Amino acid sequence: MGELEGRVAVVTGAAQGIGHAIAARLMAEGCRVAVTDRQESVRQVADALGATAHVGDVADVDHVRTVVDDTVDRHGPITLLVNNAGEVITSHALSGVDGASDDFDRIVGSNVKGAFLFGRAVAPMMADAGGGDIVNVSTDHVHPDPDLDPHHGHGRMDLYNASKWALNGITFDWAASLARHGIRVNNICMGATDTAMLRGFLDREPDPEYLATWMAPDQIAGVIVDLLTEAPARRTGDNIGLYAGRPCVLPPSGVGATHLT
Repeated sequence: MGELEGRVAVVTGAAQGIGHAIAARLMAEGCRVAVTDRQESVRQVADALGATAHVGDVADVDHVRTVVDDTVDRHGPITLLVNNAGEVITSHALSGVDGASDDFDRIVGSNVKGAFLFGRAVAPMMADAGGGDIVNVSTDHVHPDPDLDPHHGHGRMDLYNASKWALNGITFDWAASLARHGIRVNNICMGATDTAMLRGFLDREPDPEYLATWMAPDQIAGVIVDLLTEAPARRTGDNIGLYAGRPCVLPPSGVGATHLT
């Protein structure tokens, strides 16, 4: 029996791309998985995998309660949460104020509030169960490739970048406060990965040489499984960097990470 066999997991943003790949890999590892997304197609994904589907907005607290309560009723306490839901739009300092409030609510809702609400909903039951894992899907914008010039700002992405930096704050605070309960909280900070979201943001076909360096969603899912099953020391509070054009493997724990044994 594998280490993940029987664990109850929720994966957000699972209708396609990375979330779909993570849910599929966790199912293959023997987890009991619930998936959620705003897209109705998440139902077909769940049917194909044998998972449980929910359609709704991760920033809606009633939707979060529904997903969590239904999953617990079906399978028992949730001990694994992957906050993958997120989106990106073009936005920058010269975009003006018209529509800016709506854009802010949309991006922060998808990229921060959803992770915050789901984490708050499941952390108490993880503590009662004696441990668990929360994995937040972030970006290399907050943890650049150390072998390249720092590039914390990309331009045209002020809201996206702000939301992912906010997610850092949640991750590191939760890692510190939940470690004594055996709960690990980590960020996956990945670079270019071949997803519909990235292709849509580019709004053009990527250069073939650049495309050849992109990671695949299945590779990201594999790194997450390696993170969940690493031993003997189990990191928490880590920004795990995965970079286009580099081997997509779980790196050693970074500066600031602590370990649960």
